[in-house]
Amino acid sequence: MRTTVRRTMVRRTTSHRADARVTAVLAALAAAALLAGTTGTANAATGSPAPVTSSSGRGFVGTYAGTSADFRMKAALTTRATTARFGTAFSGAVIDAESNHLVWSKNGTTALMPASTNKLVTASNALTVFGPTKRFTTRVVDGSATDRVVIEGSGDPSLSSAQLDAMAGTVSSVLAQRGLTVAPVRVYVDDDVFPTPSLATGWKTSYVPDSITAVRGLVRDQRDSSDTSADVGRYFRDRLKAYGITAAGYYGRTDAAPTATVLASSQGAALSTTVNRMLLVSDNEIAESLHKLVGVAKGTGSTWTGARSAQALVLGQQGLSAAALYDGSGLSRADRISAVQLAKVVDRGVDTSRPELWPLRSAEGMPTAGRTGTLSASSKRFVTTQSKCAAGRLWAKTGRLADVVALSGFTKGADGRVKVFAFVVNGKESTTTLKQNVDMLAATVTGCY
Repeated sequence: MRTTVRRTMVRRTTSHRADARVTAVLAALAAAALLAGTTGTANAATGSPAPVTSSSGRGFVGTYAGTSADFRMKAALTTRATTARFGTAFSGAVIDAESNHLVWSKNGTTALMPASTNKLVTASNALTVFGPTKRFTTRVVDGSATDRVVIEGSGDPSLSSAQLDAMAGTVSSVLAQRGLTVAPVRVYVDDDVFPTPSLATGWKTSYVPDSITAVRGLVRDQRDSSDTSADVGRYFRDRLKAYGITAAGYYGRTDAAPTATVLASSQGAALSTTVNRMLLVSDNEIAESLHKLVGVAKGTGSTWTGARSAQALVLGQQGLSAAALYDGSGLSRADRISAVQLAKVVDRGVDTSRPELWPLRSAEGMPTAGRTGTLSASSKRFVTTQSKCAAGRLWAKTGRLADVVALSGFTKGADGRVKVFAFVVNGKESTTTLKQNVDMLAATVTGCY
């Protein structure tokens, strides 16, 4: 689902922003307390996660036999995860994070459309490849003549107008020294870090622009534009004019020479900040940018095929898997992943011995039940009699298409142990009732219902 938060957030009053910050801080503290001392069970010798059992025959680690709370939860989930509520295309799984033991499963290895819970895979891969402190750099370089400049995109989804404005100020000084304040100056963009936008396998033609803006190598402020790179070029032209280069004009695309002189450069936000936003508001454009950037980093390329190859490669390197994924956002109707596979992604993410994955266990990124992001009460999540007891006690990524509802995250069970879970429903209209029924299953994992 395309998010509109990037438009509405800027309209909030100062008091609303302060309230939101307080809520986020409290939720982050709660999530940190929840995880403290309860995870980190990775194999100390290899750094790899202990395997999670599944019906495919992978074994348990240790002799964890389950707690009485586990048995109560299992019985309740079995009673509540009915065909009448969820249909026949349902996959669910719950894992005890400390032992990596599969506590409960119903069709847990059945691969279904994950919708935006696929962003958990994208986040895990990007954080694994780049680390949370990674910042992508946008440059402005000399063109083929002294009166030409090229904005060279890195694919950074966090590029801001403020960054472009600062670079325009620097470049305008260089151009003024060249005596070009009133002479024509040509501004170009180089955005071929990503290929010309096309539909991923499984995307409906209506998804662009209804659900996602065409993803290009340059975008400022995550603006909705049919050509975000051209928007960057025109904005930079206008800022040059504001800085005294009065005859600057935008002239389209060109390739920056590898040896071109760098006139200005700017680093975007830390990857953790970008991932947090992607998860919290389910931003499709950020997801696809990160999906493609992983392909660039792994050398397979930023085409859909190249990005998909890198996605599978990095998943495998983490000891994870998916049945079939074709994008990074979960829009593809060809995507397939099981609840057990999704839960394993979260299980790895909550392992506190993996500092690079902290956004996957943080309330700064993962929506808090009944409080923030796509799980806020205003979205009618965790507000029913059955689920409101879990508000503020559970963190999860949502997924929704017209006929898909999914939820995957973590909470603390009644036994005080961290549990990770995934519930995926296909083939039923994604009504509020269906989403609230899934919330009910998640509340069951906490043991509060």
